[in-house]
Amino acid sequence: MRVQLRRGGAFLADVTLDKTGRAKLAETLEEGGYELLFHAGVYQGGGFLDVIPIWFHVADANEHYHVPLILSPFGYSTYRGG
Repeated sequence: MRVQLRRGGAFLADVTLDKTGRAKLAETLEEGGYELLFHAGVYQGGGFLDVIPIWFHVADANEHYHVPLILSPFGYSTYRGG
C-alpha cells in the first residue's frame, strides 16, 4: 500500500509498505501536526475506501511514533503503537 506523509501541505515522504506492512517515513519528526495518507483503494483493488487520512500530533520529537492502520473492506481502525 502506498502511504504519504504531509505537514502543512508539503509532502515529506511517499513510500510503499513492505511485505510486513511497514515502512519508515522519517528518521525524525519535529513537534507539530502531520497527516498520513493511506491509499487503500488501489491496495484493495477499488474497494469502498479510497484514501484514508490520519491526522496526528507530535508532542515530543524525541519519541518514536508508530501509526498502524487495521483495514477491512468497509472500515478501519488506527492507534498510536509502541
